[in-house]
Amino acid sequence: MCDFYFVISAFPPISLGQKSEMTYEEARQMVALNLGPSDWSQVVILQRLADIRNIRALWLREPLDPRGNLKENELEETLLVGGDLPPFVSAFLNRYESEEDRLRYFPSLMASLYREIMPHLKGFLRNYYRIEREIRLCLTALRSKAAHRDLIRELQFEDPFDPFVAQLIAQKDEKETILPEEYEDLKRVFLENRSEPKKLYRAILQIRISHIEDLEAGQPFALDQVLGYLARLSIVEAWEQLDEERGRMALQEVCR
Repeated sequence: MCDFYFVISAFPPISLGQKSEMTYEEARQMVALNLGPSDWSQVVILQRLADIRNIRALWLREPLDPRGNLKENELEETLLVGGDLPPFVSAFLNRYESEEDRLRYFPSLMASLYREIMPHLKGFLRNYYRIEREIRLCLTALRSKAAHRDLIRELQFEDPFDPFVAQLIAQKDEKETILPEEYEDLKRVFLENRSEPKKLYRAILQIRISHIEDLEAGQPFALDQVLGYLARLSIVEAWEQLDEERGRMALQEVCR
């Protein structure tokens, strides 16, 4: 409790669009110094999402998100010789040997991430990964409807019997997509801003932050609040570093 209290008390306020007084790396180092191995392992899981996204960025020769667990040279080595990545990544690499195929079927790797990791999570991390996945699925459904694309094809790597996925697929031939109440604001910002990619991306980030804040609520000076702060700081810092072109690329990535 004392470690959590010290760390959380040292975190400066953050909000989207305002430069944070503390960088993500500074916050991560402070957390690493004050958390025990068991609690730190939860931070590693939090950052695993960035690791998987960085795999695609590496293949595309794009800048990597520095808020993952692995630096660029570490990720390159891990992909070559194996190591600190989950087994489903190795299975994906064995299934698709060419870089072209790996990029084409990258959505299957993201689907595997959520499918393999979520059953083993609980508390904040389980809800965090659930929300990240559901926001991604909602955006895929909205984008497919707007572009008149086949939603079944877009979600081909998802479990069609998953209730959330099934609800979206059931509406594939309807005039509009009705999202679960929890994500009604996502549909609104998509329809209002879809012609302005960077503005839309900012609105999506704010929705993600709001959901994370809800997960933190009622957990004062606990590990959940540490994880939530790091998740929000990652979003805030990434937005600060975004330019117009990378904004379009980031929006494409979050909708994949």
